[in-house]
Amino acid sequence: MNRHIKYLATLVIGLFLASCADLLEEKTYTFIAGEDLVNNNNYDQLVTGAFNSLNYGFEWGNYHTVVNFDCDYQSGPAWAFGTLGAGNFYEHGSVINFYNYYYITIHRANYHKSLIAKMSIPDKVKANAMGELAFLKAWSYFNLVQFFGDLCLYKESIAEGADLYKPRSPIKEVYEHIIEELKFAEEAMYSTQDPEYKIGHVSRGAAKALLAKVYATIGSASMASGNISVMGGPGHFYNENGAKQFIPVPQKLTFQKTQVAGYEDFNSAEYYKLAMDKAMEVIQSNDFMLYPSQEELWSVASRNRGEFIFTLQTTPGSTETSNYVATDYSGYFKETGVMSSGYYVQRDHWYQLFEENDGRVKWGVVHRVPVSTNSAGKLVYSYYPAKDSAKVRLGLDGYDPSDILYYSAHLYGSKLKKFYQVTVPLDGQRTDFNFPFLRYAEVILLYAEAANEVNGGPTPEAITQVEKLNFRNNSTPVGEIGETRAWTQESFRSYILEERVKEFAAEGIRKFDLLRWGIYLQTMNAIDVDEKDVIKRRQKRHLLLPLPANEINTNPFIETNNPGW
Repeated sequence: MNRHIKYLATLVIGLFLASCADLLEEKTYTFIAGEDLVNNNNYDQLVTGAFNSLNYGFEWGNYHTVVNFDCDYQSGPAWAFGTLGAGNFYEHGSVINFYNYYYITIHRANYHKSLIAKMSIPDKVKANAMGELAFLKAWSYFNLVQFFGDLCLYKESIAEGADLYKPRSPIKEVYEHIIEELKFAEEAMYSTQDPEYKIGHVSRGAAKALLAKVYATIGSASMASGNISVMGGPGHFYNENGAKQFIPVPQKLTFQKTQVAGYEDFNSAEYYKLAMDKAMEVIQSNDFMLYPSQEELWSVASRNRGEFIFTLQTTPGSTETSNYVATDYSGYFKETGVMSSGYYVQRDHWYQLFEENDGRVKWGVVHRVPVSTNSAGKLVYSYYPAKDSAKVRLGLDGYDPSDILYYSAHLYGSKLKKFYQVTVPLDGQRTDFNFPFLRYAEVILLYAEAANEVNGGPTPEAITQVEKLNFRNNSTPVGEIGETRAWTQESFRSYILEERVKEFAAEGIRKFDLLRWGIYLQTMNAIDVDEKDVIKRRQKRHLLLPLPANEINTNPFIETNNPGW
């Protein structure tokens, strides 16, 4: 981090804008001093330049591997998951880049915000631009504090006089600043319904939604005790002959949550009340909406609209602002029609969470993958899941009797169609997948989670809100479930946690959920080694990521790394 700060202090804005893509037309500002930018009133370039730094973590896959690989339901070939996926975090390039890139983003947000504050532009325009940068800074710190704990807290830029080196501030102080920035942003930014709002930018509703998520994170992490259940456990065993046998159905595992270290001084009930109220503000604003089906949700036409509150902004054909996410998770088609790549899949235990006609698996999972061609040049397909064998035999639901079941690490699992939401062909090159950071569906589930904790069980309004998702996904309405098995606070808590992993698979949310609920170690260790031979066994040190060695070596205020590293 510090080498980036020094560079910023030396070149001022030059470092950052020099890294932006040509398509953003910021090359002309590469070596222009801050005063000239102020005089030219280039606020839009400064906002774009700051948000563009989010693409750094996707240029070679750093962000999504850090947030997705280390959880219970994500897996793939052991060669792909042998480091991050196996808990080997220390000095891993993706972890280092995750840390450094978010600090670059924080320093951009601080410095660019200070420049815009000096500009002679309409007050409403200035407030919105500064609000967007405050949101970006809050988002960056929110990601860092959950993974690294105590952080060096920069409330202003080096150019404004901030010390180059700082001691780590406690988690509570970091969250106080996150909340401060988001409260400013929710007042300063445009609503999506304002005529001045630009598609693809964050909005007032985005700040409120992120505030709700921050409050709920604090509420769950600071909760001293309570039970919560997950569906998991081992995915295989070895029989008396030494042959691997799959365990297709996950077990119900009930854990006693632990309070997350660093959150002891928060009042869980207070923050859950804040989360409930803030999420309802978003719901009542009508700034966002749910799409009626998974297919429409993940159509190209839906990008940056409706349900998508905050996503990565990409451009096809640009190395700096495009990525391999779609290729890595869903695969691409060779000229022969055979699919290649797509190595990162959801484990079979994830698929087994769903009812058969739930749109998130019926439409949302790739059930037939062309894996080869036969001697006649005809494509040979692998089918998934194994329990669809009767449909395959009868040629139902799009299957063909010639389809073959493969248990290969990247074939036996769920490839998700959500990653097809790109405007360019899936041909193995970079695509413009807008990684979803925050969706309206999460606001609904955050409201239900918070209402359950505040009221000692689900309220009628919480049931109503969740049923919006049930109807969209064609799953049994939560109210109907409650008629046959009355909901308790614990059972509804577990239901919401499961709905989150079903709805947001591979969207960078599951590990954060396991951490904030204090059940990360229990959940991962119940698997031990998954059916693809990926090590899921974890120790206490894995509760936080290690700081980069360079941060320890250069910052005189930091003498030790996170516990165990």
